[in-house]
Amino acid sequence: MTFWRRFRTYLIGVGLGLLIVYVIFGDRELNTWTPEKRIMTTIDSSAVSISTRAECQLKCLDLEDKKWVEIQQASDINFSESNTQKKPCPVYRLENNSDKGEFTMMWKVCENEEKVELLSVSKKGKVCEC
Repeated sequence: MTFWRRFRTYLIGVGLGLLIVYVIFGDRELNTWTPEKRIMTTIDSSAVSISTRAECQLKCLDLEDKKWVEIQQASDINFSESNTQKKPCPVYRLENNSDKGEFTMMWKVCENEEKVELLSVSKKGKVCEC
């Protein structure tokens, strides 16, 4: 067998393997395995509680009636400013730069208990006395 014949046989096998994997797994969204997506999925799907400080800040920033959910869903996690090693529930800092302003949210995420708590919300340029 020549090299090119073996190489062609190899490519046919790889191609068939890729085709079979695509048929089996299809168009699944497989990006939830990254740390940021895993934490955001936990926040979206867990029971949410809001601290009294965060309630006051939401009222001050006029983000009541679940307006803050849109900001939270469009946010990115800043892992360097987060306390990811805190036991049993790490605290994550979410940042959002949108047309509404620059928001920062602090979330306490208890993955094992499927509970999250919004600890604080702030907007750049606006001071709340909470």
